[in-house]
Amino acid sequence: MKLKSFLAAAIFSLTPALHAETSREDVASGLYSLDKTHAFLTWTVKHNNISDYSVNFTDFDAILEFDADNPANSKIELTINPMGLETKYPDASKKADWENKLATDDSFFDATQYPEISFVSTDIQVDGDTVGRVTGDLSFRGMQQSVTMDVSYGGVANPPWFGQRDVIGFNASTSLDRSDFGMTNLRGIVSDQVIIEFSGEFIQDE
Repeated sequence: MKLKSFLAAAIFSLTPALHAETSREDVASGLYSLDKTHAFLTWTVKHNNISDYSVNFTDFDAILEFDADNPANSKIELTINPMGLETKYPDASKKADWENKLATDDSFFDATQYPEISFVSTDIQVDGDTVGRVTGDLSFRGMQQSVTMDVSYGGVANPPWFGQRDVIGFNASTSLDRSDFGMTNLRGIVSDQVIIEFSGEFIQDE
């Protein structure tokens, strides 16, 4: 078989496995772990009230207990290392220092004293086949607040390199006031409102 024909056949054979379905009918219920290579978590604030300033979390994990038949019974726990921050700081020689200041300064994340951020779901509302709301306890800087996220279900895929295990995707977003967690510095320069956005995939546990 010629190389071009071989590649075409190989791609064709993978297509059914890679094709994502939005229906939950064939999704297995059970435990799912975050695929860290395909997960993104970002926080954004207004800067000088004229532009958005976004920073990526680079070190976080989540466990999802997914009930495909009744998603409202699902549960999720998320943990974040506040030391894992990535900014767009332009000066490479100062970038690490700036990110460390954001992470450790007691005016910001205060990660030295509070080395973990966590979210534990307490309630899930299903608003449609692919949309809903997840409410949970957010623990940050030694304080805890109830936060509700808008969530959309992206679908399921079965990549062959995961042994045909289900891989399900979600997007989520919410907003919160940083002052609720004792972060009140730079008022007038940095907005009180913080927008949190997540997109990621979860792999069915073996």
